[in-house]
Amino acid sequence: MRARLEPIVAIAVKDWTRFVRQPFLLIISVVIPLVFIFFYSLIVPVSNTNPVMVADEDQGPAAAQLLDVMRAIHSVEGPYYDIITTDAATAHAAFESGRSLATIIIPEGFSEAVAIGDAKVVLQLNNINSDYSKNLRLRLDKAVGELNAQLTSPVVQVEETRWLAEDPTMLGYISTSLLLFGCLYAAMVNTGLQVASEWNDRTVKNLLLAPIGRGSLVAGKVLAGLGQSLLSVALVLLVLVVGFGFAPTGSLLAMAAIVVLTLLMGAGIGAAFGVASKKTLAATSLLIALAVLFFLVSGNEESMRGLAWGQPMTGLWQFSRLLPTTYGFMSARSIFLTGDTSDLALNLGIVAVSTLAVLALATYLLRRAYSGLTGGQ
Repeated sequence: MRARLEPIVAIAVKDWTRFVRQPFLLIISVVIPLVFIFFYSLIVPVSNTNPVMVADEDQGPAAAQLLDVMRAIHSVEGPYYDIITTDAATAHAAFESGRSLATIIIPEGFSEAVAIGDAKVVLQLNNINSDYSKNLRLRLDKAVGELNAQLTSPVVQVEETRWLAEDPTMLGYISTSLLLFGCLYAAMVNTGLQVASEWNDRTVKNLLLAPIGRGSLVAGKVLAGLGQSLLSVALVLLVLVVGFGFAPTGSLLAMAAIVVLTLLMGAGIGAAFGVASKKTLAATSLLIALAVLFFLVSGNEESMRGLAWGQPMTGLWQFSRLLPTTYGFMSARSIFLTGDTSDLALNLGIVAVSTLAVLALATYLLRRAYSGLTGGQ
């Protein structure tokens, strides 16, 4: 047993030494996940709360009641509105100059109009895009609906049934995907680079002629990739916890199993691509693109599922179901956000079988690479 482990550890130590001597490898292994984290840190808070100017021209009790409703309505992530001002002159000037994208006007006589059931609120929009405009319209509709419910007996009420007791926050939802993406990306890129570099450094012939099995070579490269990836994943997790307030729930053992299997799958994919390309630049470019594809497609399977009622979304959702990485993301969300284990065994089983398949593929490609060695290589 010891004789079989020694070459695996020796290969890993060699690659770790190279990793320490070349700091840019650490930068490559975390830069894309950190870019995505930065992007979502800008987008998600903006979509949660809309800054808005209110021109309160009425100054009456009904206007004050509407403003209280607007300040009170919120989601689990924050208030719907950030009311910058209620001064009419300031609000109108800001909208006219383009500094405000939306102004809600409570016209003079609003309170009297409410008393006779004929009140109106004016929404002025600088409709830069349909999504932003939709959010403002829906939120103002909700505020007016809440005010109507307070003023009169509701005619129609909504009875809501939920799968989950509370809505997972958007930041928590995104953080889970980003963590899994960080695992996949780091393992794929680190392992792929270490394998392809053997051809770039012209050391592959000595490696393949060594008296050890091809499986041991793959195991050594995977171990090296995993060791390098742990540092990258720890950095991504730290940023998510500190910056996004990421606080996963559920079994720690199940969480560890998801992370380890995802890292192993990523390392297997990286090793296979590294052997196939034999060039560090080509392997890195392809693996980065593939990791981003996994994040965008596999990481959004649940969102696409609710929209998959026509092409092209149906085709994209069906494609996502064919990717084994999708089941890793699904497992992570069920454990990290809800603690639900109903489909965990099936999903982790798919990930485990797929991981063994890509590791076997990498071993096979190494055997082929040995038979294809040239005299110069």
